[in-house]
This record gives sequence, structure tokens and C-alpha cells, in this order.
Amino acid sequence: MRNLTIFCAIIACLFLSGCIQNDTVIHVKPDGSGTIEETVALSNMLMASFQNMSKGMSEGDAGAKPDADAGSAASADGKDNHKDTDGAKDKAEGMDSFIQSMMKDAQARETQYGPGVKFVSAAPVKTETMSGYKAIYAFKNINTLRINQNPEKKTGMPADSKDQAAKKEEIISFNFVKGPVSKLTVHMPAMDKKNDTGKGDEQKPKPAPDPGTAEMTKMFFKDMSISLVLVIDGSIVETNATYRDKSQLTLLDMNFGKIIENAKVFEKLNAEQPKTIEEMKGLVKEIAGLKIEMNNPVEVAFK
Repeated sequence: MRNLTIFCAIIACLFLSGCIQNDTVIHVKPDGSGTIEETVALSNMLMASFQNMSKGMSEGDAGAKPDADAGSAASADGKDNHKDTDGAKDKAEGMDSFIQSMMKDAQARETQYGPGVKFVSAAPVKTETMSGYKAIYAFKNINTLRINQNPEKKTGMPADSKDQAAKKEEIISFNFVKGPVSKLTVHMPAMDKKNDTGKGDEQKPKPAPDPGTAEMTKMFFKDMSISLVLVIDGSIVETNATYRDKSQLTLLDMNFGKIIENAKVFEKLNAEQPKTIEEMKGLVKEIAGLKIEMNNPVEVAFK
């Protein structure tokens, strides 16, 4: 039973942390109001896996087994080909239903970003490999915003426990002062010193990674990407942000397809099994092409 619990926890971690694209764009005006654009997409492979799992659990073992000979005969006669079409149709309908559920959940979670934040709209988004939604939220005062940079609560899938989910929250907060030149301070989550120094792990050494899980880890993380962008709807006077493109400041842009191309970093990723974005940052901050804002706080003066 204990081994089964551990296995389920590992799978949950992979599913809830990998195979997801989570892009958050925060637009802020000189008066401190603005909007949040939240795009969340899961890999079609992951969705299909959960659909099959749910279907198997609902059907159970009570269903009568089909007659093997009859099934073979039907297949041989070419009379059973419609099952493939029906299966594809059911799969598409199942994905559409799941996306609709994610969108309803996004609307119900409008308070996740803080008091006074209002849900505006949501629409499905689809690519060849990913499916999800784009939601728009509006806020009147950016000082009330709380952005959790970990995406697991946005997947539409249950976390392993409420306590564990709460521990994984890494909140980004804001301090805005309005004036002729408004000032915005972005407070990034503090990196866990225990994880940063490694001293907290001396008494509890981690088990050696199982080489057999490496390919599975690659499969789940190859489509994962997380980004957090701040767009200033005005003219920036001064900022200490590292990654600036005109009025756009990139606070976080992590594409794990690039990470797993680096053998050494992938080995660390597979061995450490990071559970939060801050833990991820510590492992991948040296990878070329990734953008991770290391200044904390980030300050912006604009009008």
C-alpha cells in the first residue's frame, strides 16, 4: 500500500508539474488598474491519459466481456471499423468537455488573484499538441494582486492534498504608489535557503534516481513552459528589470524543452524532482535562452 501511495504521488507530481503551458501577462496602467491574461494548456497526451483512466474507473470490472470469436469475426468482415470513428469522436468530445470544465473553474477562481479581481471572459485555445483556455481578469488596484507562480491549481485536476498544495504556493506581490511618475515594486518569491545551500538535506539524503524514470520524465516535461510577463501601459522612466522589451518586462520564461536538451541539467532535474518553480529556478538558471529575473524586488517607474 505504501509503495502504491508513493507511486501515485510521483505520477501526480509529474502530471501536475509537467505537460502544462502556463502564460500569465499582467497589464498595468499608470493609475494602478489593469488586466491579467491567463493562458493554460495541457498536452493532449495527458488529457487522453486521464480520460482513459476515468473511463476505466467508471466502467470497473462489472461489464460483460465481449465474445472473442464474435469480435474477431466482426473485425475480419470489416463491420467493426465504425468503432475507430466513434472512438475519435468520443475523444474529441471528451477533450472539449474537459476544456469547458477548465474554463468554468477559471471563472470560479477569480479570487485566486486577490480581492476585487473580476473574471471577464474565457475562450478555448488549441494547438496540434496542447489544449486549454485563455482567461481575462480585471483589477482596480494592483496592490491587491497575489500571483502564485506555480500552475498546479489551474490544471482542473485535483492536487494530492490541500496542505501540500498550500506549501507549494510561491506568491508574487506588488506595491504601487501613484504619482506624476508612478512607482511599481514587484516582490518575487524568496528562494528557500535550505534548498539553495543544500544544508537542510544533509540528514536526509535523497535516494539515487531510477534510470528507468528518465525517459518518462523527458516525455512529461518536453512540452512544459511557464512565463510571467509584466506589460506597462505607459512610458517607462526607469527600471532595474533584467529582461525588457520596450514596455514589456519578462519576469519568468522557462521552456523545459530547452532544459532537457542539456544533459547535465536534465540529470539534476531527474535526480532532484523539483516540486516548485523556485526549486526549478535553482536547477536551470544557468541555461542559455531561459529568462529568470534574479533581481528582487523589481522596480519600475513609469507615467
